[in-house]
Amino acid sequence: MLGLLSTFGLSGFSPLAGFKKNVFDNGMTAYIKEDHKTPLVTVQLWVRTGSIDENSVNNGVSHFLEHMMFKGTQNFPVGEISRLVESYGGYINAATSKEFTYYYIDISTDGFYDALRIMADFANQRVNFSKEELELERTVILEEIKRSKDHPDHILYENFNRLLYSITPYRMEVIGTSETVSGLSREDIMNYYKKFYVPNNMFLVVAGDINYKNARTVVRNMFDKARRGEVPERKNLVEPVKPPATEKTAKDVQQAYFMAGFLGPELAQEKYQHIADILSVIIGNGRSSRLNRSLREEKQLVYSVSSGYYTQQGSGMFVVSAVCGQKNVDKVKQEISSEFDRVINQEIGKDELKKAKELVKSHWYYEFETYSQQAQTIGFWALMNKLDFIDNYISNIEKVTYADIKKFMTVYYTGLTCAVVEPEQKTK
Repeated sequence: MLGLLSTFGLSGFSPLAGFKKNVFDNGMTAYIKEDHKTPLVTVQLWVRTGSIDENSVNNGVSHFLEHMMFKGTQNFPVGEISRLVESYGGYINAATSKEFTYYYIDISTDGFYDALRIMADFANQRVNFSKEELELERTVILEEIKRSKDHPDHILYENFNRLLYSITPYRMEVIGTSETVSGLSREDIMNYYKKFYVPNNMFLVVAGDINYKNARTVVRNMFDKARRGEVPERKNLVEPVKPPATEKTAKDVQQAYFMAGFLGPELAQEKYQHIADILSVIIGNGRSSRLNRSLREEKQLVYSVSSGYYTQQGSGMFVVSAVCGQKNVDKVKQEISSEFDRVINQEIGKDELKKAKELVKSHWYYEFETYSQQAQTIGFWALMNKLDFIDNYISNIEKVTYADIKKFMTVYYTGLTCAVVEPEQKTK
């Protein structure tokens, strides 16, 4: 049985507007939107599985599995998926993160049915897991891991992440390690697929130039046959606060890469998510932000600087990133620390706060320009079981006051944890 629920967003702008929620008896949920502005459609499959669902033995299995999905299914031989999508002028790709894996196809309307067939093979556990293809992909991933060790941005992020997260599964690297990836057997990957790729752990999102009733029927026929499964509950996602730490790593780079920040609230603390988004704009997101003006334009201590808040089901993180000369690293850290102190001790003016809110809102609206962007937003927040969060996002942004920002800082800011990738000392 398929239950058709209400259409969201009946008045004003809503990212949910036009999407209709359909729930199958097996627990699979599909969001479908009919929109004829352009002759295109996006089909996305979101799976609630990522590196936080792994352990020290199978770390990297989510990412490895993502690679294998494209290496042949019961209905599509190796190479046929990409060939078919491209024959319609379409694009197919996937991504694995700490909390989810998702697959997406952006394609012309003519290719909609075949796009659904591909996603149905992924969702209904029809991947082949050819031994030969598996070993080829293992080699590809091991090379990817090897190359990442020479990429300063990757090193910087992983070092910073490790300093912040040492207890919760957020400490796991999405790509895994050479040791864990080398140790994964075909059975390990297949068992992980069977455990997590079950209908009650997945969301299908379709948006674009389709007929809703026809699409609903086809989706039901393709996706309601799989059996639901028992998915392990995620636990212990709130990271204990630790004293601030700094770690410097010497690499063959020309400038210093700098990342500093602190742990933030888990997603359940909804009000703080809005506050963090506004604070990131004030601190370092955009040319008119405080750090961009002071560190880049006025004092010329950095080549670039930015800030952002990473929303996660468990403990999030507030991050400031910069590229600077090696001699300026300590000054940059001190300037950032001083800026956070000013936020706590000096009230943010009404004009600055209003401007930050306008920037947050404009960035938010820009995220819904294409069918693919709309579906990504629905998929992510449906997976987080927080669709109401996005429907009320703008109104909640408007409500944030300086007192709210100050409270956020006093609750979560305990000093800066820093990771630096800096130039090696040249020997004469």
